Amino acid sequence: MVRSIRVFFLLGLFLPFSLYGQVLKGELGLNYFFDNTEFSSSTLTIDQTMKGVHLIPALAVEWDKNNSLHGGADLLNISGSQKTIEKIDLVAYYQYQSQKTLFRAGSFPRQNILSNYSDFFFKDSIRYFRPNLQGLFWQVANPTSFFNLWLDWTGHQTATERESFFIGASANKRHHLFFADFQSYMFHYANTSPRNSEFHVCDNLLAHLSAGIDITSITHLDTLIFAAGILQSFERERGVDNMTFTPSGLVVRNEIEYRKFGISNTLYWGDARMRLYDKHGWNLYWSNPFLRSDSYFESKWYWNMLKSNRINGKLAMEFHVSEGKVFFEQLFTLSASVDKLLKK
Repeated sequence: MVRSIRVFFLLGLFLPFSLYGQVLKGELGLNYFFDNTEFSSSTLTIDQTMKGVHLIPALAVEWDKNNSLHGGADLLNISGSQKTIEKIDLVAYYQYQSQKTLFRAGSFPRQNILSNYSDFFFKDSIRYFRPNLQGLFWQVANPTSFFNLWLDWTGHQTATERESFFIGASANKRHHLFFADFQSYMFHYANTSPRNSEFHVCDNLLAHLSAGIDITSITHLDTLIFAAGILQSFERERGVDNMTFTPSGLVVRNEIEYRKFGISNTLYWGDARMRLYDKHGWNLYWSNPFLRSDSYFESKWYWNMLKSNRINGKLAMEFHVSEGKVFFEQLFTLSASVDKLLKK
């Protein structure tokens, strides 16, 4: 592991001498997280404290203003662990970026790429412990709308490991004060190679279509949004009778923010989800565990204590109402990034 890090930095020293006509940049990112959940009395999720820091050193070679290659590593340290580095994830991707288009291929940070997705789609631990999206991302955007498609491989098919991947799409369209929003993914949980006759291919599709009004511009607030929509799922285990489910429900949300302080509320009311959880658990489901109940209310009270182009720090208290109980969660996250021109 230490040898790999040395090789990476040696490349950083010698690479500038072999580049002509390109721009070479050094990049450094840091993501710190502390997330304490008080869920011990819940039957749907576990009580835990997640804490650690990601350090992401990388090099980027840019040419033609739109094209670039990025290479580096995401180094995870778990706070209090005896290991200096708990996990290393490769960062290696090609990027094309213009005024309206963003395309990435490889292994790249998921931060900011899927930030438009609600907390219903991914549980918190995914953001902390699986920082990279491994596959493809394409987005077209203008000042009033965007549309994106993405692919994320999560399991490589072997004799013991089942193949798995996400295919996702999302979009947003604004017209004056009104907007429509769409978020979706399909998670495909396949078989091993060679095929195991005891396993069946599973699919988990989750989609959220909503419409709302953003009246921030006609108030003195920094944010004031109201929205409502439908959360629809399609869950199945192929080749097994009575193993197809289509839970649906209503989602209502609002957000208000003023001078870096904000409150975000989300209510789900409908069918219980993750109907195949008892058999497949988190191998099939990556979403908010409280959606296993037929009603769920989440309220976030937060303070954006640091907010700029280079650094973002948020302190939050979250309340989760489910199973007829109120659960608490406290968290602090901080992300920072810098880059430096090494050669032009």
